Parts: sequence; C-alpha cells; structure tokens
Amino acid sequence: MGAVTIRNLDDTVKHNARLAAAANGRSLEAELRALLERTYAHRQDERAARIRAMSGREFIEHLVKVANGAELELPERSVDPHRDIFGAD
Repeated sequence: MGAVTIRNLDDTVKHNARLAAAANGRSLEAELRALLERTYAHRQDERAARIRAMSGREFIEHLVKVANGAELELPERSVDPHRDIFGAD
C-alpha cells in the first residue's frame, strides 16, 4: 500500500475534512482514505470501495435498505445485582 503526504493544505480545508470525519465516525485519515477510494477506485472495485468508504452507521443503513427494511426485536435488558463490576474495588 502506498502513502501520500499533502503539503500546503489550507487550514479551512483540513478543518472541514476533520468535521466531516467526526460526523461519519471516522478519523481524519480514514475520512480522506474513503474520499480517495470513492473518487479513484477502479470500476470493478467501485462497489467494494463505496462500501469500505461507508461509516458504520452508513453501512448499517445500507444493509437495512438492501434487505428491504428490518425489524429487530431487542431483548429486555436485565441487571444481575450479584455480578462483578469490572474495575470496582
């Protein structure tokens, strides 16, 4: 895998990219990698690149859309009062 260094990048561009990364639940590096993959991936790899470029939330939304909706039954939460609490001394 290659590496790229970008010099003389406007501070506003970097700031906006960092905000976009945070909104997508990614690091700045992951956000820029996703942008490059979406933009420059080979045609045959286009779908895989789009999926790799998705944030976790976007991927789940994509799966739900592909599955034509989803209905999930969440189990009722229960707390065992006798369980050990990690880190509590």
